[in-house]
Amino acid sequence: MNAKERMDAAINMMPVDKVPNAPFTEAPVCNYFGSTFKSSLLEGPEMLKAHMKSLEEFKFDWVMLGMGFIGGIIPEALDCQVKYPEDVFPIIEKTSIFSMADVERIAKNNMFTKRMDSFLEGITLLKKELKDEVPIACEYISPFTIATRLRGTNEIMMDMYDNPELVHALQEAIVPLDIALGKALIDTGVDYIFYGADMECPVLLSPKHYKEFVHEPTTKVCNELSRLGAKVLPHMCGDIVKTGIVDLLLEMDIHGIMPGNLTQEKVLDIRELKEKVKDRICIFDNINPNGPLLIGKPEEVAKETLAHLNRAKGMSGYIFSTAGTSSPFTPKENYLAMDREVINFQWN
Repeated sequence: MNAKERMDAAINMMPVDKVPNAPFTEAPVCNYFGSTFKSSLLEGPEMLKAHMKSLEEFKFDWVMLGMGFIGGIIPEALDCQVKYPEDVFPIIEKTSIFSMADVERIAKNNMFTKRMDSFLEGITLLKKELKDEVPIACEYISPFTIATRLRGTNEIMMDMYDNPELVHALQEAIVPLDIALGKALIDTGVDYIFYGADMECPVLLSPKHYKEFVHEPTTKVCNELSRLGAKVLPHMCGDIVKTGIVDLLLEMDIHGIMPGNLTQEKVLDIRELKEKVKDRICIFDNINPNGPLLIGKPEEVAKETLAHLNRAKGMSGYIFSTAGTSSPFTPKENYLAMDREVINFQWN
């Protein structure tokens, strides 16, 4: 099997020849192999160079993109003031939504800025070079998470109590823009759209508020992107099993679930998630990107990786991954130690 065949088989709950290896690689890759971190996140030819170099040294089963896209390009296209440092992720310096009039304004925005075009060029270049043997995954965000970028996290949380009409109207305006972005990703070669539900996870939002504010607009977007041909993979931190959020995720037309951290130190046990979903959908593993991978030694990383793999052995629809974005400052020797354990693991 090549990487694309292996990943697709796991997503479709079919047998694989070995463990599909798909950690959240973008930030370390840009730091290890990019001419600069910023250019490798955002600029087409530099994206191509960094990710192709990474596939020479690591044996990943996907190319993962999108942190610059969700953190800078989208908010900037919707009138936020965004700073792009050379060595870290984009920073939103000023939000853009302060009233209902602002909602009406951004609804008319052209999302396809020069920076957006450069990012999409990177996907096109990678698709051509990879020859459909390695899939491309792009991080993506729901209307609610975009709303928090535009309005501010504290403000949107207060709005759910004090100004719920604004929360609903803002997401309603964002839905067609979000779908247009997803379609552009699909058209340029993205195979998997994994949306990082960072602002609507149960660490921050109650199931009641999720149902009231998030579920309907997110379902519209996910179902449309699935209809357009993408594999949609939600990633969410928090206890999605005990809170019942996983049941709401399964109401959408999705193709996998990517569980994340419960706390900075602890991740959801994927065996609990597997017991809940059975063989209805594939599951990505969730080694903690803030644990030994970031702050430990290679032998500690190898031990933790092997423990995750052994816990998952025999699961159908299993893909090895991290519980979220890896820090750009993750030691390379630690990433290599994790990679080796996955490659050498006797799955069958």
